[in-house]
Amino acid sequence: MSIINKTRTYFGSLATIAGGVGAVMVGAYIFSRVKERHEKEIRLERIEQILRKLAEEQKKKE
Repeated sequence: MSIINKTRTYFGSLATIAGGVGAVMVGAYIFSRVKERHEKEIRLERIEQILRKLAEEQKKKE
């Protein structure tokens, strides 16, 4: 009986650790995706600014 209880405790601890590790990995993945999306938006905004400036310069030349 003692061995069964120790085994249950051991596997319970492993399950808890595995769950924690999984939660950290999922959180890190979500954070990286949000950060990547934010960086893409910043790059697109910068490209839009450059295109606006180029369009203004072309209008001035005409």
